Amino acid sequence: MAKRAGAEDQAQTYGVHPTYKSGLWWFWEGIAVLTRLPVVERDHLRLQGQARVANVVRLRLQDGELLDFYNVHLASGLANEELRTRQASQLLGWMDRRSGAAQVLVGDFNSRPSAPTIELVAKSLRSAYSAVHGTEPPRTIPTPLGGGSGPGVVIDYLFVNDRIEVHDAWVTFDRVDDRQPPLVASDHFGLAAEISLRPGVVAPPGGPAAMIAT
Repeated sequence: MAKRAGAEDQAQTYGVHPTYKSGLWWFWEGIAVLTRLPVVERDHLRLQGQARVANVVRLRLQDGELLDFYNVHLASGLANEELRTRQASQLLGWMDRRSGAAQVLVGDFNSRPSAPTIELVAKSLRSAYSAVHGTEPPRTIPTPLGGGSGPGVVIDYLFVNDRIEVHDAWVTFDRVDDRQPPLVASDHFGLAAEISLRPGVVAPPGGPAAMIAT
């Protein structure tokens, strides 16, 4: 978590909270949450298919309120939409059992906005970017680093539950290195949002926070 701008943020130290895939994939791939906020609890979920995982960190805000930050990477492959939908259902059930705190869910869902997987998630959560702009961004892939061309598609999302107010949302990690034009931060563009807790829940001092997804 970080404020949208401010050179002082760059000097802060972030804690890294990873979860790795199961089996042999443990050596090559995983997901992680980076945060400067105190972590009071962390957990993970093994999803069914492709050794995929989700993780969560429960963060304590400066006023003592709790925020659950979830991260996920669903199954890849155009033919695996049904598998992704099952994984999303498993993830949402897990989130529901952990309910009680404000919730943010970010990650690479490998599904376009009209896909059954995203339609399922949208029944429980809302997209921060779409809440602000009325639609998802033009694309999150490909980036110059990925070597792709064409209009691209959206497969990365930042979702929030009804305890969160979204003030702004934008695409991030999209700046190309002037010295090496194909070089950007990732083969996916990121998403970020300024949020606060809804009325009845005290917001953290200093105003909204920003969540960044890969």
